[in-house]
Amino acid sequence: MKKVAKTIAVLCLCLLAASALFAGGSGESGDSRELNVLYSGTPQIQEREYLLNTFYPDFEEETGIKVNVNFVTQADAITLMETQQSTGNITYDVAYVDTANMAPYVNGGWMQDITAIIDNSGSTYTTMFDQTTNKDGVRYFVPNAFDVYVLIANVHALDYLPEGLTEEDVVNGLSWEEYADWAIAIKEGTGEGKTMFPASQTGSQLLYQMGGMVLAYGGVFPEMNTESAKEAWNVIAKMAAADALYAQEDQYSAVTDPMNAGEVWLAFSHMTPAGQTYNAAPNSFVIGAAPHGDTGAGSTSGAWCYGIVAGAPNTEEAEEFINYITRPEVNYDVCINNGAALSPILEVGDIMTDEDVLMRAGNNILQTAIVAGVPSTDYSDWNAVKLLYHDIFNEILATGEVPAQDFLDNCQATLESLHL
Repeated sequence: MKKVAKTIAVLCLCLLAASALFAGGSGESGDSRELNVLYSGTPQIQEREYLLNTFYPDFEEETGIKVNVNFVTQADAITLMETQQSTGNITYDVAYVDTANMAPYVNGGWMQDITAIIDNSGSTYTTMFDQTTNKDGVRYFVPNAFDVYVLIANVHALDYLPEGLTEEDVVNGLSWEEYADWAIAIKEGTGEGKTMFPASQTGSQLLYQMGGMVLAYGGVFPEMNTESAKEAWNVIAKMAAADALYAQEDQYSAVTDPMNAGEVWLAFSHMTPAGQTYNAAPNSFVIGAAPHGDTGAGSTSGAWCYGIVAGAPNTEEAEEFINYITRPEVNYDVCINNGAALSPILEVGDIMTDEDVLMRAGNNILQTAIVAGVPSTDYSDWNAVKLLYHDIFNEILATGEVPAQDFLDNCQATLESLHL
């Protein structure tokens, strides 16, 4: 019965996806051209509005190609793609996937070789994600935007900076110990924990924040049981013991909403959600460099990427779309409207202005910090890796202390068992 139920569920999911994808039809004429895009992940409201109201309409106007886009969760996108590839009933032309979830697409042979398209585009791409987007010398995805982690603070939090620290110190980069002291001072001054680690297990970003902290103390990503890792866990424990952390953080995978509402005043955040908050009210927030440990500042970095689906019914249109997104002016607009994410294209730097505060802050972190990519394709289940970090974080919250060595060793052993 369980197998039957699972089969029915997959069929229902595919029917719903097809209904959403082709709602409104593909045009009145048999000569119409179309492009069907599977968007893996659920974008925030601002990003979705930009995609539907500006980005795709601009492409349609220029090319005459009608775009049908289907937004689904990362897990549902993998299920849909696997089902279509195994049955040969392929309806999607382009897939939009983040590097953390790219392994099944690349390893499963679900994507076309786009090496020549990118090599002939005239744009110079960063190589920092090639380990994930490429395999055996073949490119299957091209980065569209990426980011690092930055500090974002409500200007009211500046009133609680520990003695001797200034706003300039925040912008240039605090130590993690100073960050923890600041979080505790905010709690003592306001009576509320207003420092956030978004800890929802749905679309979790927690491991990237914790991973950046470990890098700052000389560790690697991912890593859980070393002295470097324990130094990072100690910073979290110090804040947890003082009840300095936001009580509802397990309900969020991004800082945007609680930051906008004034419930959170301090966070080490993914640039995109921080950028959406900052751009909406730049006079109300301060952007700072990633905090540093005894080795330097640390940050992880992931990218959102486009690729052409193997067996795509509209390959010519898909190739035209990939060529379109490689243009520096198009990519700059995408990054600006994606919370000021970073561009993977070198030539976009020539378009940037002094007003691009977040992009410049991110570029500075890239040049000065220890930055690690997302090695998701090295692991059999990246979501399971994410959950190990949740186990550590929840243990710290429960006890206010760094977990015992055997607890951390067990997490590390599980991590190593997931390594391919």
